[in-house]
Amino acid sequence: MATVTAGQLKATNITAAATSADYGQAPDQRRLYDFGDRVAELSPEESPFFVYLNKMSKSPTNDPVFRFLENRSKIDWTTRSFELAADVNGGSAVSEGTQYSFTVDDSSSGSATDVNWLQKGMVFAVQVLDAAVGTAYATVRVDSSVTDTGSANTFTGRVISLPSSSFSTGYNVLSNNDKCQVIGTSFEEGTGSPDVWSKGLDDDYGYTQIFKTAAEMTNTAIATNLRGYANEWNRIWNLKLREHKVDIERAMLFGQRNRVDSIQYSEGIVGHVIKNSAPTSGDANLSYVPGTAYNRTLAEGEFTYDRLLTDFEVIFDPARGGSSAKLALAGLPVMSLFNKFGAGGLIKETNDANTYQQYNIDKEYVEGSYGHKLLAVNTIHGDLNLVREPLFRGFSSAYMMIVDMGQVKYRPLVGNGLNRDTHIITNVQQADEDLRKDMILTEAGLEINLPETHCLYNFEAVT
Repeated sequence: MATVTAGQLKATNITAAATSADYGQAPDQRRLYDFGDRVAELSPEESPFFVYLNKMSKSPTNDPVFRFLENRSKIDWTTRSFELAADVNGGSAVSEGTQYSFTVDDSSSGSATDVNWLQKGMVFAVQVLDAAVGTAYATVRVDSSVTDTGSANTFTGRVISLPSSSFSTGYNVLSNNDKCQVIGTSFEEGTGSPDVWSKGLDDDYGYTQIFKTAAEMTNTAIATNLRGYANEWNRIWNLKLREHKVDIERAMLFGQRNRVDSIQYSEGIVGHVIKNSAPTSGDANLSYVPGTAYNRTLAEGEFTYDRLLTDFEVIFDPARGGSSAKLALAGLPVMSLFNKFGAGGLIKETNDANTYQQYNIDKEYVEGSYGHKLLAVNTIHGDLNLVREPLFRGFSSAYMMIVDMGQVKYRPLVGNGLNRDTHIITNVQQADEDLRKDMILTEAGLEINLPETHCLYNFEAVT
């Protein structure tokens, strides 16, 4: 195994056979050094995302085009909300105990997926009055099998109960766009089993990408006793390993999945969000769309305490399948922005042009497990662990990428006895060249599962 000591690379044990010999050593001394588990330990502050992927979310693949499954059934059975798509009883008053024809939207407002989970025997509440009049709802039982007409779903429903008539006009009217929420099931004594509903898994894919970095010195230079560093070749190798790791970090951040002219390009978490989502700007609320990550663009002055918590209601919604703690990769200006919490009125609610209210944010600095200092921001909805991402520079300096580490995986290619995770191949120079040339090679990709558990913030003008 290759080890790094005091900034120098020392090659010790050879872990793989040579490329062209039976006994682990080729005539040209070409050897393979497995460095996959150690490269992440080099200068972890330079490539935090790569380090976290290697330490927390590493899963080899035996195919350069890897496929994976996504399970979104939790949003269906947890939310189970929908809207009426037409007036019931022609817009006239309904009565308790009476059956009516119901038409509901084909997609639920809570999940934006087909409401094929709506089954005979389910009981749901219909909001019949808005907040200006009062809180009230009617209850309805689905009495027939649900028919999917393509653009809507129809069934026969029986009104079980209505609000008190003291609510006045509207308490007994079920109208188009009224919001509905399933509140359980109910069946007659002695009846058989209910209808069956199930949801399949979604599938997606990713590509591995081949990364190469070379180091080269003439034999004359190698033999020369240089000032400033005991071994120049070791210095160069240390630098090139770090360069290689940072190149992978860039791809895991900004890459966009594609295959062009037989060359594969891996998906990056930021690249995926930018390619597949439209930004939500200003004070508009984030909206859940299955398979789509959240993308928020904010000016510094729009980043209020209320905005943060309202966003977190969506980003950390447990029905979406994500975890309660997420990693946040942040550019330097964004780290400064979060350090202003509770100071200067950044997190505030503006009462007028000249006054504001400050809020105390539960935050603390903690030592991370992998060589990073974290800023832990704790909220009622979930926790952010902010770490500085030095590669967020230029146009990306104002980025904060919130990543659910349980839903991303680093996928090195490993199969048929060959490990294509980061390794060193020595002596790749031509046979007649009076120099030493080694190469670092990695073949790996990024798997992004449940994109809706991730969110990109762009704090425009914060540079």
